[in-house]
Amino acid sequence: MEMMDSLKKVCLENNCIRDGGAIALSRALEENDTLLSLHLESNEISCEGASALGQMLSNKFKLSKLNLNNNPIGDEGFIKIAEGLSEIETLRIITLGNT
Repeated sequence: MEMMDSLKKVCLENNCIRDGGAIALSRALEENDTLLSLHLESNEISCEGASALGQMLSNKFKLSKLNLNNNPIGDEGFIKIAEGLSEIETLRIITLGNT
């Protein structure tokens, strides 16, 4: 999806995209290298979706903000997100409350 290649900000709060939506979004953003901000608060994303997001985030070197508040990602999902973010030096704000 060429239009996804130049997105800088994605805001999908409170849309109940669940794991299937998180997986689809991760695939769509896979080639994007301009993403600065990703907001997925309150979308019922659990470990499966968090794993896909973590993998996708591993090459988002410009990312500065990530909001995954109010998603039941659990411990394993949190680990996958953390692994994906481990090489990102531009990250300034990460919000994972009530996960």
